[in-house]
This record gives sequence, C-alpha cells and structure tokens, in this order.
Amino acid sequence: MKKCTTFTLGKTTITKEYDRDPDTYHLGEYGGKLKPGCIIRSLDKFYEDLEGGENIPHIPREYNFFYPPDNGEKIGTPEYKKYALQDYENMEGLSNSQWSFIGIIVKTEIKTDMGISDIVRSSLWGIEDHYDKNSRDYHKEVIGELIDEQKDALLEMGFSNNEIEDSLCNFIEVN
Repeated sequence: MKKCTTFTLGKTTITKEYDRDPDTYHLGEYGGKLKPGCIIRSLDKFYEDLEGGENIPHIPREYNFFYPPDNGEKIGTPEYKKYALQDYENMEGLSNSQWSFIGIIVKTEIKTDMGISDIVRSSLWGIEDHYDKNSRDYHKEVIGELIDEQKDALLEMGFSNNEIEDSLCNFIEVN
C-alpha cells in the first residue's frame, strides 16, 4: 500500500451564512402571560404604565408580551425601561428581518498526493448583522481573527509560512 507523502494547501474560502438558530436569550423573550416588567407588544407599553381599565388587545397565534432580560435593574425604574425598550426594539427588528445573526466560516482545503482532501475550518457564529457599514467593519475584524486562527492551526500541522500565506492571502469570499 502506497503511503501519502505530500500535503498541499488548496484554496481558502470565506463564507457568511445565516444563523438559523441564534441564541437570543440576552435580548429577552416573547411569551403569552402578562407579568410585571413585560412590554405589551400591541400597545408598545410596559405593564406598569397601563392606565386603569385600559384594554389589552389579544392577537391570536402570536406571543403578545415581551419579557426583557434580567440585567439587574429594578422593574419600573428609568434604567430598566431604557434598556428593556432597547432590547425590545432589537428583538422586534430581528423578528421583522431588519437585521439577523450570521456565522463567518474560513475553510482551507488540504490535498494529498493520493487525491485525498480534507478541510481545516475556523468559524464564529451568533454575529449580529445590521446590514450597515459598522457590521461590515466588524465582520472584517472577525475574518482577520479567524484567518489568524486558521494560520496557527496550519502552522501546527507543519505547513510553512509561505504555503499558508499563499492560501490565506488569496482567499475567495463567498456570500
């Protein structure tokens, strides 16, 4: 049986993929029960700010209330309302596709002289994408960090700096 003796680096690709199952717990959550500190979605009001006798509309097949995360502020205080409202607006924006979470993946092919190939992968998921310049700048920063991580992994595997630079500097970005 012939042994594999040569390993070469192939192309490096960078992709951004929609994160289909992001962790949004830090933003809060939706629910169906009225409780202190929640925001009534149909009114955009806090439970504590309801006028006596004010009717709370019920929208069928929808979570009618938003529960902000527990960030240590006392319910009803100006700080609580400020941060809860920011979280609510972010969660509503996410629900309405005004922004999303993505993952950024850096993949480098490794080929052998026997035609066998493998992929070295570095990735980061749960990255906010607000479809603006600030998001794009942050994505570039993340890509730089993932390329550094990829370089370290390839060096550890025994590839030379020149081989790694050739592959990583000539990457293909796929969106």
